[in-house]
Amino acid sequence: MRLVPLLVVVLLGPAWSIAPQAQTMGAYRADRIDQSPLPMTDRVTDAQGTTYLVEFDRLVLSLRSGSRFRAEVRFRRTLTSTGGSTRGNARTAPVQSMTVTGTFAVTGSAIRFTPDPSADTQGLQMLDGTVESSGRIAVPFDYRNGAIARRRTLRLIHAPNIL
Repeated sequence: MRLVPLLVVVLLGPAWSIAPQAQTMGAYRADRIDQSPLPMTDRVTDAQGTTYLVEFDRLVLSLRSGSRFRAEVRFRRTLTSTGGSTRGNARTAPVQSMTVTGTFAVTGSAIRFTPDPSADTQGLQMLDGTVESSGRIAVPFDYRNGAIARRRTLRLIHAPNIL
């Protein structure tokens, strides 16, 4: 079975001279969120003064035969303060992971991911990404922490030896 990456693609070097469909096959790993390298930390404070530290550790995407994908993200979400009072040692939160499977379709330079319905993926929607070049994909994603929502772009790079 041949794996195909789902995440945003990052500059690999010289472009491959292969067909557009073939360039999306294989494993990819995110090396950037927007322009920040991974791991990346985001501090989110809601209207009630509750502050969370969200740390994105790793994201791996595989594009598989039969137009199937599997994406796994590892992250920490730590409560650091509530209503102005700081909590002790906020960085001790365990690493959490989330795996999403589904289908993907490539049309020109657009790549669309549709997650399989499940209790874990409730509320996830189709994601439209871009095949930026051979070995590089960009995928926008939203995440919510309480009432605060963020829109980010994952930049993925082909990583054939990651899986």
